[in-house]
Amino acid sequence: MDLDPTTPVVERGAPICDPGPDVGGRATVSQGCIITPDEIAFNDGSFFLSTANAKHDNWLPSFNVKFDLTDKWVLRFAASKAMARPDIGLLKNYTVVTRIAPAVIYADEVANTTYTYKIQAGNPYLKPMTADQFDLALEHYFASVGSMTVTVFKKKFYDYVQSGTLVREVVNNGVERDVLVKMPMNGDGAEIEGVEFAYQRFFDFLPAPFDGLGMQANYTYVSNKGITTSQLISESADGSTGTAGGGVSYDETAVKPDALEGISPRSYNLIAMYEKNKLSMRLAYSWRSKFLVTAVDCCVGLPVWQDDAGFLDGSVRYRLTDKVELSLEGSNLLGTDTVLFQQVDNNGTLKPNAWFKNDRRAQVGLRLKF
Repeated sequence: MDLDPTTPVVERGAPICDPGPDVGGRATVSQGCIITPDEIAFNDGSFFLSTANAKHDNWLPSFNVKFDLTDKWVLRFAASKAMARPDIGLLKNYTVVTRIAPAVIYADEVANTTYTYKIQAGNPYLKPMTADQFDLALEHYFASVGSMTVTVFKKKFYDYVQSGTLVREVVNNGVERDVLVKMPMNGDGAEIEGVEFAYQRFFDFLPAPFDGLGMQANYTYVSNKGITTSQLISESADGSTGTAGGGVSYDETAVKPDALEGISPRSYNLIAMYEKNKLSMRLAYSWRSKFLVTAVDCCVGLPVWQDDAGFLDGSVRYRLTDKVELSLEGSNLLGTDTVLFQQVDNNGTLKPNAWFKNDRRAQVGLRLKF
């Protein structure tokens, strides 16, 4: 390909502007065709020292009360203010500016092709996440080894820590660029409420040896309310800017999961037990529905969800003497795999992301008491 001196390729004043291979039948040029003196001045490897100071004062009152309605019915109420500090790694005072080069530069679009910049940063000004917590529980003790509980709860979060983005003006050597900053930040807040049912009982009324049988069961439902995950990055249609494998959008088209990370709307546990003389056995099945793993994926900036899954574990223990105990434990007996999905739009469309094979494990143990 011959470059015409009157084209924008030369007008941009790139230091080395060579033709490249044809891509899809269109002529391309090298990266040097869009490097301007301003780009060189802005991206010269400079570094600056900065100091950050933050102070937080938090009061954490709590109130608990119990009412013995009868000798078998108990009502409990709890209200408290709780606090969770951000992970220490999120508070690092650092900022790294990275230039993102377009993968392909077409010869007929050089004048409109530019570099973009992104920042990966910590946030030393993160506030602790706080929550107003309210719990109301009704407990029924229908046997010496049996109980049933219903608990309703509500939690209002403030300064919820999430990963997000914003656009910041950065000046270096007199050259100003709008840079997309990805960093942890405090959100406006979040709220969850739900209900939990729990039941446990040893069936001591059964004839021996079945009087050692017992069970535990619980079910939890959680509703996310008022949660908006804002300013999250997402892929652009053409993939010409942003993170590897896709571009970045920091407008209202960004994909928002609108959920708290790590919380399943539904979950339950079923446990079968046997306790008799020297023998102790336990078989536990736990299940949880789909939940948000991260609101911002490391690579393309989209939300990642983990599919619903159930795991079965078991253990057997036998006491040979008061000081010697044998045990056999097994985990993931069903060989359940972990499956991840990536959310690609605000309609909740999920696409396969990753699969993890989890081992079945067995462990034999011997415990000695001295």
